[in-house]
Amino acid sequence: MADRRLRELDAQIEDLVGRLVEVVNRAGPEHQQDLREYAIDLLRDGTEAVDAARSRPAARKPSSGSNPLGLAILLFVVALPMCLLFAPVGLALLAFALVLGAWGIIAVVVRR
Repeated sequence: MADRRLRELDAQIEDLVGRLVEVVNRAGPEHQQDLREYAIDLLRDGTEAVDAARSRPAARKPSSGSNPLGLAILLFVVALPMCLLFAPVGLALLAFALVLGAWGIIAVVVRR
């Protein structure tokens, strides 16, 4: 079924190309190159507009791609051993992780 449809499309394209060749060849030699480039540009513009319309995603807000909650979890894991090794740095990392965690939870709730 798909092969038959593909052959039909190939035949239509070959027919259209043949007609374009006739039109370009009827023009004088001084215009043939310009007409050839014009036909190629028209084809490219027409097919790119259709491809762009198909590939355009649904309208939605762009996401930054980062979540502070993930960073908070990582910092929390790093902060626990740092509290044992060097308490001031560990506590600072732990406090920063808690702030980022709260920010991440708020961001998730607000987005939904």
